[in-house]
Amino acid sequence: RPRLAGLARAVLAQLAALHSPDLLEIVLISADRARSVEERTAEWSWLGWLPHVRPGHGQDCRLLLAYDREQAAARTGELLRRVESHADPASFRPGPDGHPGPYTVVVVDGDPGGSALREDVARLAVSGPRAGVHVVCLAETVPASPASPLMETYEAACAVTPTFRECGAVALLSGDVATALRLMRVAPTGPVGPGTLAAVDAVSP
Repeated sequence: RPRLAGLARAVLAQLAALHSPDLLEIVLISADRARSVEERTAEWSWLGWLPHVRPGHGQDCRLLLAYDREQAAARTGELLRRVESHADPASFRPGPDGHPGPYTVVVVDGDPGGSALREDVARLAVSGPRAGVHVVCLAETVPASPASPLMETYEAACAVTPTFRECGAVALLSGDVATALRLMRVAPTGPVGPGTLAAVDAVSP
């Protein structure tokens, strides 16, 4: 868990440093009851210092941080309405000529809970990009080695975080201290090819 949380912090910190709050909004959904709300709140409390988590679209909250299912449903509903009010999907062109911004990164930590909420988050993962909404799912599984079967590790992650299956790309951490990072594209049938293997710094705090 510490390596997964550390990697997520690094990614979000870089995104926040490189993009102003006018261009990037960050939303956290951490409502997985497998971990206590105190533990989840303590782990993500640092996000509260970022101006990127302050509501800028009329959301009914102080910060865009959801630690229970009611908050998660509210944040997800707001984002879905934004996606649905966006231009026709046929007009969406991925790549540099696609959505011009601003953007929203939704961090889904574990299982958001409830079938309806899982379905809504999955819809965000699939349809969100055309409105600049991108979902990042975190799934903590039994430790794996770089030699572990990819599909086995992938399916374990999907079992923990159902939305993981809807993501267009995945990054799998493995190794004794989770320093091996494998990046892969995902098709409807699962990961495509062996992916790209990289190393994660396990020395710096």
